[in-house]
Order: sequence, then structure tokens, then C-alpha cells
Amino acid sequence: MREDLRLRLFELGASDDEIERAVAQGWLPLLALDCVLMPGRRTYDLAGLAAAAGLDEELARRLWRAVGFPDVPSGVAAFTDRDVDAARLALAQAPERDIEEGTLLQQVRVISGSLARVASVEAEGIAELLTEMHASHASEDEIALAVLSDTRLADVGVLIDYLHRLQLRAAVWRQMVLAAAPDIAIAVGFADLSGYTKLSAALDASELSALVGRWEAVAYDTIAANGARVVKTIGDEVMYVGLTNETVAASLGLREAAAAAGLPPLRIGVASGPVISRDGDYFGPVVNLASRLTEIAAPGEVLVPAALRDELRPDSGCDVHFVARGAQQLRSIGSVEVFAVERSG
Repeated sequence: MREDLRLRLFELGASDDEIERAVAQGWLPLLALDCVLMPGRRTYDLAGLAAAAGLDEELARRLWRAVGFPDVPSGVAAFTDRDVDAARLALAQAPERDIEEGTLLQQVRVISGSLARVASVEAEGIAELLTEMHASHASEDEIALAVLSDTRLADVGVLIDYLHRLQLRAAVWRQMVLAAAPDIAIAVGFADLSGYTKLSAALDASELSALVGRWEAVAYDTIAANGARVVKTIGDEVMYVGLTNETVAASLGLREAAAAAGLPPLRIGVASGPVISRDGDYFGPVVNLASRLTEIAAPGEVLVPAALRDELRPDSGCDVHFVARGAQQLRSIGSVEVFAVERSG
């Protein structure tokens, strides 16, 4: 093993024993990645971390679980000074902002869960790089040095901070608008690919990944372009929200953009009214109604309830017309007067 590589790993916190085991077991590049991502000597078990951070050991354990990881066995030195600093910061949020322990843990779960998806995207690129270097017959030392020399991880951190600030600014404005006008009608839309289950069974893994990627690209671009916002994607389904006009326009735009991209026809349901916003998601009868409308929509159809049709007045700026679909029985809701939305002309 190259001595300069050993020295760099040691400076970043790896012990001689960890380095020797990584060399012997063939995971030296992963040890290098660990050192880049989480530098520092692992000197604390969970009890030691809790004591150093000034928090109860049980709370430390619950925070670690909230991040998404299983319990660390007692006596195992798995944490560094960096972990202690993070625990102190998390603990400091509660008294400073009058946050209860349960709320703090929930916030950690939501934030960590969102970042886990970000990390999965990054991991795909890193795994691809390591695979390509192995395929080119680069040595373990060469791959590990490449990982240590790669500055893109720091760049990604800067970009994530930038995007977080953008999203936080927008989220605060949304919260303040809702607080100032609590009765404002928010429209919720769901759109999914018709025949997805059957189609996915006929595609191999790469083809299915390409299909989902194309669908997500169409959804995010089209929804944002029409002034609405994606809340989440669940497999082949996307949930989005906005003011009623924008959400209806986004729904019609989605149907057209999906067809232009060669995707299967969409089934879409939209409803509007008061909603409950929590942890970046939305809840309430309006959300359930939009979801149930999606279930009964025919491929290529955008369905709304009568209440939303009445809300879109002729002077609303949304140039559409409605086709009566009659009273429909919706699962767990009952009979609802339903209309299909079409562009005028």
C-alpha cells in the first residue's frame, strides 16, 4: 500500500487497524470515501457521545434512530467529535425555539428522510465511478486516491445549501400566506400512468428506470411551468398543489406533455378546499377526494368535483370547459358529482 495514501487516511481519522482490514478485505476505496464524508477519529460509543454532548443517553439513541439507523451496540466506538457537535446542535434547537422533544424527533425524521433520497442519487454516481475504475483495472490504491482527491463532494454540499435556502424562502412565504388567509382554497392534484403495473412487468430494470425518469422529468417541468408545485412522487404517481387555476392548468399540461413524451396516458384527479399542511405533505378530505377521483379517471381524463367546477368562473383566466360524468361512487367517500375538464375549443 502506498505510504502517502496511508498517511492521508490516518490524518482523516482512520486507524491503522481499519486501514489494514480495508486492504485485506478489498474495501479500501470505501474506507477512503468514509474518511472524506465523515472525517475524525471514532472515539465515542453512544453513552460517551451523549455525555460529551450533554444530553440523555435515551434521547441520543432516539435521535440516532430518527436519523434512520439501528442502535449501535454498547461499548462500540462509532462516533467522532463531528457527531458530538451535531448532537449538541440538535439539542440546542429545542430550548432556543421552544420545541418539544417529540417535535424535534419528527423534524429529524423528515429532514433525514428527504436527505436520504438526495444521498441515493449521489450514491448512484459514486458507485458508477468506482465500477468504471475497477473495470479499467485501476488498483485499489489508485481508486482510493481518486476518491480522496475528488472535490465534487464539497461542491455538492454548496449546491445543497443553495437549494435548501431557495426552498426554505419559498416555504416560509407559503406558510405566511396561509396564515394570513387561512380560508384560501388550495387545489390538490394526483396524476398516475395508466397501465403502469402491466407495462412495468414487460420492461427490464434499465427500461423501467428510464420510463420513471422520463415521467418525473415531465411532471416536475410541467407542474412548475404552470405555477403549481410537486409535493411528492410515489412510484408512477405524482402529487402536486397550487391555487386552483394553476393546478387545473398544470393537470391539462401534464396530460399533453406526457403524450408528447411518449408516456402512457395519465389518469388525473383534482380537488380544492382547505387542507392541512404538515412536514412538507398535505392531508385532509380534499386530498382524499383528489386521490379517489384519480382512481376512477379513464386514461387521458382529468376529473374534478362540482365544487371545483363552480370555483373556476368564466373570468378566472382558465380557458376550459366541463363535461358532466354524473354522480360517481368514490371509495370511502360516497356519491360525488364529477366533471371531466377539457380545454376550450
